[in-house]
Amino acid sequence: MARFESKEKPVFADEVMVSFVIKRNKDGTKKDAAVRLSFIDSMKKASISEVVISPVTAEAFAEVLTKTSMKLTEALEGKLPKKKTEEAATYIG
Repeated sequence: MARFESKEKPVFADEVMVSFVIKRNKDGTKKDAAVRLSFIDSMKKASISEVVISPVTAEAFAEVLTKTSMKLTEALEGKLPKKKTEEAATYIG
């Protein structure tokens, strides 16, 4: 898998807030939705970043986070081989 270069410097966030919005057009025939992720640094009491994604991307993100969390738990318990020190990022696009 190709690595994507980022021009942004990583920042620290220790909390996340999740919200969503559902909008209808004027005549009410169409609906659209978006999920907003707000990453918070609780020490500075400030929002570090906000990302708005589609519901489809939100579902894929939840799945990737679940799998990553399970792998991280296994790694912390010493159940994974110690070949890699960092897991590769997965593109969920």
